[in-house]
Order: sequence, then structure tokens, then C-alpha cells
Amino acid sequence: MNLTKEKHATHTPGPWYTYQSHKDVNRHIACKDGKSIAKEVHHANARLIAAAPEMYKILREVLIDYKSDAKIEGRDLPLTGKIIREVLAKVDGGEG
Repeated sequence: MNLTKEKHATHTPGPWYTYQSHKDVNRHIACKDGKSIAKEVHHANARLIAAAPEMYKILREVLIDYKSDAKIEGRDLPLTGKIIREVLAKVDGGEG
């Protein structure tokens, strides 16, 4: 009997922010305690990565609303809710 559990990577909680060192043209990303998340990231990518924790939180809240509405109305989750669920599953380490 195999008792090992699959380990999933966890993420560093937000908020995250970007900054630029005086020696580098690219940006760096850090969390609120100053821990480095990523280094030497292109400006546009840095903004997207830094916004990831907030986007994740909002998508979770939207999905909860979709599920609640569908349950009240006695119908399946709408397509948008299904897409959000798949994206969140990918982020959480699943396949979607």
C-alpha cells in the first residue's frame, strides 16, 4: 500500500510589488516582507505577475458567486464559471 501523498507547490501570498534595481533594466518582484519572487523580469510581465495574487482572489470570489447563483436557480454552472474553475484548478496544481 502506497501511503505517499502528492505534494503541490504553494504560492507566496500577496500583495506583490515590482521594483527596479539601479543596475538592471528589467524589474524584480517581491512580496510584502521583501522576499524576492522573481528577478530580471520584463516590465510588462512584472506587472502581470505582481497582480497575480489579487486576480486569483477575485476569480475565487467570482466563482463563489457563480456557484451560489446556479444553486439558487437550480441550474448548472454557466460557461464562464466553468472556465474560471478550470483556470483556478491549473493555478492550484491541477489540470483544469
